[in-house]
Amino acid sequence: MIPILVRRWRGKRRLRRKTRLLAVRAEHLARQSAVHALVFVALIVTAHTLAMMHFEGFGFSDSIWLTLTSITTVGYGDLSAATPLGRSATVLIIYFGGIFVVAKLAGDFFDYRGLRRDAMKDGNWSWSHMKNHIVVIGSEVDTELHLARLLQECERAEATAGRDIVLISQSFDNGLPPMLQGFDIKYVKGRGAAPAALEQSAVEEAAIVIILAWREEDPSSDGNAFDVISRIRDVNGSAKIVAECVEDSNRQRLEGAGATLALRPVRAYPEMIIGGLLNPGSTTILENLFTAEGERIIRLEGAVTGSWADIVARYVRDDSGTPIAYRDQQSGEIITAPRGATDVSADALFLLGG
Repeated sequence: MIPILVRRWRGKRRLRRKTRLLAVRAEHLARQSAVHALVFVALIVTAHTLAMMHFEGFGFSDSIWLTLTSITTVGYGDLSAATPLGRSATVLIIYFGGIFVVAKLAGDFFDYRGLRRDAMKDGNWSWSHMKNHIVVIGSEVDTELHLARLLQECERAEATAGRDIVLISQSFDNGLPPMLQGFDIKYVKGRGAAPAALEQSAVEEAAIVIILAWREEDPSSDGNAFDVISRIRDVNGSAKIVAECVEDSNRQRLEGAGATLALRPVRAYPEMIIGGLLNPGSTTILENLFTAEGERIIRLEGAVTGSWADIVARYVRDDSGTPIAYRDQQSGEIITAPRGATDVSADALFLLGG
């Protein structure tokens, strides 16, 4: 069984490499063909302009005007070749040469655009021109919903909104799904630990790099994160790196390798990644709320009235906990973080306590 899985893995890797090489080669050929066509057009324009000046006695401006209107098939008719030699030169140079080359140039251009579009969709395009962008390095299996919520948070936060985003993932064989295409992100197909994928994403110029845990419940995933962080720091010493860390004991190791922030994988709340990056220390508070050893949210039943500032001061002064929310007695709505002057009429109070 293991040899079969190894052969499949190697086969997929060879296929991905072959696909990427074919895309690069096709792009190179398209560029080369376009350059050759442009040079040929320049030669035709020069030759026909000189022929009109010599055979028809036109000045340079009239000769270049006649050449350009002929080669683009506009044909205004205000000027035309009248001598046998001038007409022969127009037929040979423009009709047989120029029109064919212009058509070929247009075809090559649209072929290149089509190739570029397909390569971008399939994750085989290089985004080496990117600067000050966000790179998201995916996990072994990425879900559309989780990534969409993470991208939404990037758009919502002022410090990250408007930045280009490059996603490195191997989970989408048929290109980005429609849900993610709506975010106008750039896609690189591959694993984040692969140098080629990191190079395609222009990680050396990135401002923020987010490394999702390879497997959210496997502590060995932290080794993958350590490898990726090391590769990034080799080429980019200024980027802020957020890395999901499965085993708490590995946090110091990841931060020592260069991570700005190491936090637990929380697939239900990917928003914590951006929140933790922009508000240092906030993840510690939130994580403590989810552990038995940390603080707890306590609900106290009973009528409570007065200004919110007075209620908070009273409970803190009595060392009874810190009020963070209340349930409105009339509407039953949970009100969080009200203003100090808010006149409270509550039938339940939520406190943060040990």
